[in-house]
Amino acid sequence: MADPTILFGVGATKAGTSWLYRYLHDHPECAMPAVKEAHYWDTFDAGPCDKQVAAYRIRLHELQLAKDAAAQAGQGWKVDNMTRRIGEMTQLIEVLASDRNGDTRYADWLLQGRGAARVVADMTPNYATLPDEILARMLALSPQTKFVFLIRDPLDRLWSHIRMQARRQRQNHEVYEKKSNNILYRILNRGDERHILERGDYPKIIRKLRRVIPKSRLQILFTEDLQTSHGLSQLCSFLDIEAVTPDLPDRVHTGPEVVMLDKLRPRALGLLNEHYEWVARNVSPLPQRWQDNRARA
Repeated sequence: MADPTILFGVGATKAGTSWLYRYLHDHPECAMPAVKEAHYWDTFDAGPCDKQVAAYRIRLHELQLAKDAAAQAGQGWKVDNMTRRIGEMTQLIEVLASDRNGDTRYADWLLQGRGAARVVADMTPNYATLPDEILARMLALSPQTKFVFLIRDPLDRLWSHIRMQARRQRQNHEVYEKKSNNILYRILNRGDERHILERGDYPKIIRKLRRVIPKSRLQILFTEDLQTSHGLSQLCSFLDIEAVTPDLPDRVHTGPEVVMLDKLRPRALGLLNEHYEWVARNVSPLPQRWQDNRARA
């Protein structure tokens, strides 16, 4: 039996990696770990590792509470699901806290219990920020290692990332819509929140990925095309699996809709114009949504 393809979904942030995870999770030829974002490759330093392990321990406590509630309600199927998720996260914490001179423990965690699956995946958007040497190390994990990088309309991705940031940071007295626009204002006028722009710096990220990863093992996909028959055909052909019709909503993990201030929109488009132009030249053809915003820029 051939070893499965190990797929790394390396971003972009707020470009559809959760939808892609759910699609592959439900695909009969794939077996996804219960933890979508393993954060193995971006937590080699002690600080990020400790922070991630602490976050996972909080999540473990939440899962245990959910399991207890399901047991009391007689929901056996949910108890089994929580048990599996708790087990996989506990093992992942052990992997993150272990000596990482080799990556075999991580590979074992990723592949364990996957049966005859043709694809397993680690969908961690933060991997797009990794340096060349770590990407090369990921590539060397298996001869079947592949990478997917999703790119969403730059303005839509930026605004979605800003809204996610606003939700996470908002205090009880703050208005969500106002906070979102304030974050955008600070990005445009003060250069704050640079990580939001860096997560969607398509020219920089794609150049890096193409520099390190062979063409046959890297796919750049437009988020807007992903859920079309053509986009799914591209994805599944790349992964050597059958294209199946998804039974999923159009979007996963969407936040409340808020309106970007009209006075900020032209400046945001101007800031992102280079990204539209670069992708048009180096990836293309642009989906209609990209073409419309490119024209406005």
